[in-house]
Amino acid sequence: MALTFSNTQMLKSLVEHHIALIRRFGDDEFEEFSLLFLKLDSGINIDIKKSIQIIFRESDLLFEYDEHFILLLPKTGWNGAVTLLNGLQKFLNQEFKDAIITFPDDGDNVEKLLTNFANMVNKTYHIDIRF
Repeated sequence: MALTFSNTQMLKSLVEHHIALIRRFGDDEFEEFSLLFLKLDSGINIDIKKSIQIIFRESDLLFEYDEHFILLLPKTGWNGAVTLLNGLQKFLNQEFKDAIITFPDDGDNVEKLLTNFANMVNKTYHIDIRF
């Protein structure tokens, strides 16, 4: 089950920490991670939210943003994030737009990465995220 948080400042701190660990240890195995935004249909019940928490891995971090979710997926590139998104779409019977960015491809530091992520979410869903 993914850990759940509700603070975007905490997300920023954890992304920054994850990047620092990658740089410090230079471990090829952990050199990439993805951020995924899930905009849930209005009226999604609490059981669906609990299901989302259960579906993702224990190493994934789940952040609530308003009625939606942001996932930090360690050791997961864009293709892996898309695979998770497709599985979730089938499970929830809901279509999600692709709002995924990957470190380091979409930003090589926390500011660039989160700015690109916020811009993508705004462009895709017209939701303004502040970090």
